[in-house]
Amino acid sequence: MKIKKQKYRRSDTKIMTKEAKVLKYLRESRQLSMRQAGRILGSSDALVSHSEHGRIDLTGDLIMRFLNAYGYEYSYFQDLVSGKIHISENTLEQCMVLLKRLHPDKLKTVHSILQSF
Repeated sequence: MKIKKQKYRRSDTKIMTKEAKVLKYLRESRQLSMRQAGRILGSSDALVSHSEHGRIDLTGDLIMRFLNAYGYEYSYFQDLVSGKIHISENTLEQCMVLLKRLHPDKLKTVHSILQSF
């Protein structure tokens, strides 16, 4: 019996880069879903997802496609990647992660606190 060697595909591995995180931040700052971003790019939402999750190598041309679609300058992108401009954290997403871990009794307390706002 002949064993077929699996072909290496870049999408099988994740390599999270600062560039990928910045692209996600820029898309979210425009309040675009991955599907909407894919349409604007003239591509699929899978390209957006793979780009943001480190499943494809980001080339200069691909980055420029995203920046043009989102309406950002390359210099702004570079400042975000280098850390000259701070990326605000997604507070809602972080809170959701914490809430999912809470014991139901503690969750009731948090619920009461949130309702007071």
